[in-house]
Amino acid sequence: MKSILVILLVVLLTAPAFALSGISVGVKGGIVRNYEQTGLSLGGFSANKMNLAGGQVRIKTFPMIDVILSGDYAWKTNNYDFYGQNFGLKTKDLSFNATLVHSFSLPLVSPYLGAGIGSHHLSFEAIYPSSLSLSENGITVPGSETRTGYHLVGGVSVGIPTYPISLSAEYRLNWIDTPGEMTKFNSLTFGVNLSLP
Repeated sequence: MKSILVILLVVLLTAPAFALSGISVGVKGGIVRNYEQTGLSLGGFSANKMNLAGGQVRIKTFPMIDVILSGDYAWKTNNYDFYGQNFGLKTKDLSFNATLVHSFSLPLVSPYLGAGIGSHHLSFEAIYPSSLSLSENGITVPGSETRTGYHLVGGVSVGIPTYPISLSAEYRLNWIDTPGEMTKFNSLTFGVNLSLP
């Protein structure tokens, strides 16, 4: 969390030294796949997919490196059947991220690579009848917690000629510093971005 605050402070202090053009805002949506957390066990079932929605601000006023500040919300409600008894699990991940990326400028298309850090608030809500024994069915559900995360990104931005709008697609590898082994997952998002004058 301290690293994110340091990055934000640097951005706020140095941005006025540059022209405040090169800033875009955007929204995105996508999916989370291969979510693996050692503290979460659902017997023979898995909860490895989530929906994702978010927004971002991209600052292009620095030489060589762009800064992307983003907020993402991933969620999913899964229902499982354990011998005729229903077990519902709501999984949520609210994250705030700072990412440094390097773009490769081509006509209309700008691929980019980067890395970043974030703060993830993970929460789990289990809904089940009192007659269902979690331990007998190999079910463990962690409590809510806020943890530091790290990510690598690869993406592409496609500009629309004569309009201040671009489309983007991004693949992200994520690690969250949870107790025991790190939680791992990847995400794929598609977005629409508006360049500010």
